[in-house]
Amino acid sequence: MSGQLGLPGIASNGSPPDVHERARIADELDRTLFVEAGAGAGKTSSLVRRIVNLVVLDGVPITGIAAITFTEKAAAELRSRVRSELAAHPGDRAADALERLDHAPIGTLHAFARRILFEFPVDAGLPPGFGVLDELESALAFEEQWDDLLDRLLDDPDPPDGMIEGGRAFVELCEFDGFGLRSGTRRVADDFRANWDLVADRVSLDDPGPLALDTTALRALGERIVATPVPDGDGQEKPIAQIRSILDAAGSTPDSLRARLELVVHADDRFGSWESRTSFPGNKAAWKRFAGADGLAALERLRSDEVEFGRLARELLTHARHHRRLLLGAVLGRFVLDASRQRAASGQLEFHDLLVLTRRLLATRPRIRRSLHERYQRVMLDEFQDTDPIQLEIAVRLSSAPEAGAQATDWRRLQPLPGRLFIVGDPKQSIYRFRRADIAQYLRAADQVGADRVTLSANFRSSRAVIEFTNDVFDRLIRFEADSQPDFQPLDASRKPGLLDHGTVSIIGSERHDDLAAHQRIDDVGAADVLRMREAADVVATITTALDDGWPVADEDTGELRPARPGDVCVLLPTRISLPALEAELRRADVAYRAENASVVYATAEIRHLMLALRAADDPTDALALVAALRSPLYGCSDVELWEWKQADGSWNPWAAPPSGLEQHPVAEAIAHVRSVAERIAWTSPADMLAALADERRAFDLALDGPDARDVWRRLRYVIEQARAWSDAGGRGVRRYLQWARLQASEGRVADTILPEHDLDAVRVMTIHAAKGLEFPITIVAGLTTKPNHTATAGVVWTGDTWMLAGKGDDGVFVAHQPIDEQMGDAERRRLLYVACTRAVDHLVVSLHRGVPPKSNSDYQDHRKLTSAELLWAVGAAPESSVAQTLTPVMRSRARAVVDPVQLEWSDPVTWADERERALARSSRRTGVAATRLAEELIATHQRDEIDDAGLDKRPVNVERPPWQRGRYGTSIGRAVHGVLQFCDLADGHDIDTLSRAQCAAEGVIGLEAQVAALARSATSAPIVRTVAAGAEHWRELFVAAPVGERTLEGYVDLLVRTAEGLVIVDYKTDQWSAGTQSSERIARYRLQLAAYGAALDAVLGEPVIGGLLVRCVPDHPAEQIVIADWAGAVSEVRRLVR
Repeated sequence: MSGQLGLPGIASNGSPPDVHERARIADELDRTLFVEAGAGAGKTSSLVRRIVNLVVLDGVPITGIAAITFTEKAAAELRSRVRSELAAHPGDRAADALERLDHAPIGTLHAFARRILFEFPVDAGLPPGFGVLDELESALAFEEQWDDLLDRLLDDPDPPDGMIEGGRAFVELCEFDGFGLRSGTRRVADDFRANWDLVADRVSLDDPGPLALDTTALRALGERIVATPVPDGDGQEKPIAQIRSILDAAGSTPDSLRARLELVVHADDRFGSWESRTSFPGNKAAWKRFAGADGLAALERLRSDEVEFGRLARELLTHARHHRRLLLGAVLGRFVLDASRQRAASGQLEFHDLLVLTRRLLATRPRIRRSLHERYQRVMLDEFQDTDPIQLEIAVRLSSAPEAGAQATDWRRLQPLPGRLFIVGDPKQSIYRFRRADIAQYLRAADQVGADRVTLSANFRSSRAVIEFTNDVFDRLIRFEADSQPDFQPLDASRKPGLLDHGTVSIIGSERHDDLAAHQRIDDVGAADVLRMREAADVVATITTALDDGWPVADEDTGELRPARPGDVCVLLPTRISLPALEAELRRADVAYRAENASVVYATAEIRHLMLALRAADDPTDALALVAALRSPLYGCSDVELWEWKQADGSWNPWAAPPSGLEQHPVAEAIAHVRSVAERIAWTSPADMLAALADERRAFDLALDGPDARDVWRRLRYVIEQARAWSDAGGRGVRRYLQWARLQASEGRVADTILPEHDLDAVRVMTIHAAKGLEFPITIVAGLTTKPNHTATAGVVWTGDTWMLAGKGDDGVFVAHQPIDEQMGDAERRRLLYVACTRAVDHLVVSLHRGVPPKSNSDYQDHRKLTSAELLWAVGAAPESSVAQTLTPVMRSRARAVVDPVQLEWSDPVTWADERERALARSSRRTGVAATRLAEELIATHQRDEIDDAGLDKRPVNVERPPWQRGRYGTSIGRAVHGVLQFCDLADGHDIDTLSRAQCAAEGVIGLEAQVAALARSATSAPIVRTVAAGAEHWRELFVAAPVGERTLEGYVDLLVRTAEGLVIVDYKTDQWSAGTQSSERIARYRLQLAAYGAALDAVLGEPVIGGLLVRCVPDHPAEQIVIADWAGAVSEVRRLVR
């Protein structure tokens, strides 16, 4: 055992150093515990052990334990592990719990709240059978409501009830000072919507009345200043000219609200800060010569007037902002609260509604509270640091005495009954402040609920080097600050001895870039961009070094060390700002990579190019989008060609005629295509427009020139399918879709991960938020070159019992709170770095690339103004002061072999013409083709006039069909069955029902779970599937793409099985057909589809595929297994077609 080796951090008896703390979790079932579990501490195992002991030892029914997780994935893992542990326990209690486990409330907080509301809908003010909108549907519904609100506010320029109903004055008040009706006001509306429970408690809905903004004194003072004579050439000439300009800007209607607001804004902008100045313009000697003995007094009066001018402007500006805040509070507060009531009345709730209504139900319905208290005997909260503060109130109300007096007054005074509440979390990993995670609530929670504290310090994930670096650096970086930062709890390296000491921590960019001062430009590139490019080059050099040198990593399956592969490497970025530079460098080095979360996907080059083309087609006035699209690989117009077009007075409007003589110019042809897209926009869905753009501009083919073609295809398909889902959910119009797509790319969605393809060996790139809960053998933390943005936006800040607006919306309230807000932001930034570093399993690489700091902070003392790289360097992360080593990576070429061009003789014009025609014919065909599309082409050669098979029909979706009948692979039922068979246990199918419910929910075919489950069970009865269940080596949902002849064949193989005779392709079919002729035709078509898979696999594996099988699923009957006849002939026919 490890303890026998005397390794630090591992007890001598082979147990982890916190073994006694773990025993408390498992055994002290009658005590309220508050567990701080460090990164990699194996808290799920402790949770499972406590749940099983509650069932087996204390006799608590499994349905009486509410285990609340942060994600559905975590819930599924917890349920699965509880199932395994219960199955290993003898006795009736374990057997009964195992039987009822699927009914246990193990899931997210929203799922638990929905369970409660479903049981008591009328008491909660909801219609029975209410629905819950997903995030996409909620966003679309809000867009509709927002548009309706704007229509009402802009309907009458002078509404009878004043600005509370909108009108000209409302718009002018919203627009002044750069706040914006569609920007700042919309931001407030979004914040109110996400926090409508706080709106109800803290925002006044009273009409503040008209704005009283008297600028008479300000104008009079300005006119007096302007009238003051000054010496020629004196420094006072400039401020006086500025004030004259400010007064003149009011124009001919100085008393209009707009003119008054502009006067105040401009006066404050120039003179608002003069009150704090220590020196003022004006030469005293010149004033003495100019005005004699009264010169100095005149100068002081002028300076005093200018200071007063600025003070008055600042006072009026604050007053106008304050009135705007009150007005927006009333207008938008009523708006979001009305919307919440409408959702409740219609039974169409959002996720946040579930929490607020559940809390209200527990607080106001003693009978229901008592009933739920008796049912849920234990409440367990996982990942407590990241969840909504409402979670604690719901948990405390459920676990405290239902008749306690504080239930009706202040829930914070409630004390859970002993053992009823169990909380686990890690405050050092609290990184979701933007999603209402409240670190202050976490830090108070243990004392508030009277819990005993337990600390899990053993880390079973990372190598000793990673743990020592983390403890060393973050002990200095994370220090206790009341209500904003926990005390750092060090980790104990407790990994298996054979895997503990091989890891490394490396620093790249440890030397400062002294040639990069702020605002400096190198080769016409800004210093910040140069720094990102240098960092990207270092990161990619590190990747190639790790792969070529074979850095040792632990194999996930065998537990043994092996050389690193591309899929072992993950680059973590705090934001997407560094992504373009990193992408460019990865492509330049021919390193295959894949983006792992949606916000990163929407920021990749190929997706941005598609969106630019769509924007240019949708908005003919957006010349910038058009030019950017033309310069992209989709159209390939060079800068020279664009210059020629502009020199000939060519228009950037797609609808304008080209200049004479340039009708065949590359720019003209490209713009003509954009115009053709614009002509289809009115009647084509966004998904089909994107698909058409990708197809017509050969986006999939273009990707073949790069190392990451497969990932580019994956991203393109992902975005197109997301657009289809947007339309299916009720989205309408390309312009609205583009707005929604921008939301998907926002940093607010950084945790929205997309499913990786596990069979693709490529470097992974994701944001740190998306990596939460994951681990990677080689973790590179990069993108730390950006300075923190303390320039507050127009967002809402909730504090205490009030609300305020930050940035240009601040009316003097937020400025006092801003240091606290910045402190909270800086504290979370440090925790984000901790999360990033603790994702590393074997090797950690941290980028410290940084430029020259500003002179005001040259000693790095003000940590809040430092980039994250500077911050890490300042606290000693550099090799000279930490356990890390300096890494100077060298870029290793991983380029594909270059084939010498074929030399042809062109002296014969006939030969040249023939070759040209053949080349044109080849280039007009698709380079990449799906196996199903190839089957269509073969069918076409056999004179088939139409395709009546949903499994092969890949034509653009018919937007007139209902959502549940659309889709890339035919019916939604078929997709659901395939989804179940991809993940289910093929041996006993015990999880088929659960997976069927999940897949039906995802496909929107609620109520057909039994049919999907029956079809899936039918498939598991097929002889070839039984072979898999018996242990045959196999692969499910295997994506294959390979060059065959002059085409690239691609597609998903449902099941690939290695039999004694060789590899066999299996394809599930859920569509039904009649016997006889129809059956023969179907099988003939499917024969070619499977043969295309076989040809592609032959090319990839270098190992022949010996045959193909169709598994035709039949509800409530064993599946029919159909052998593909003349397999060799079918594969030959495919190869003939692609020549």
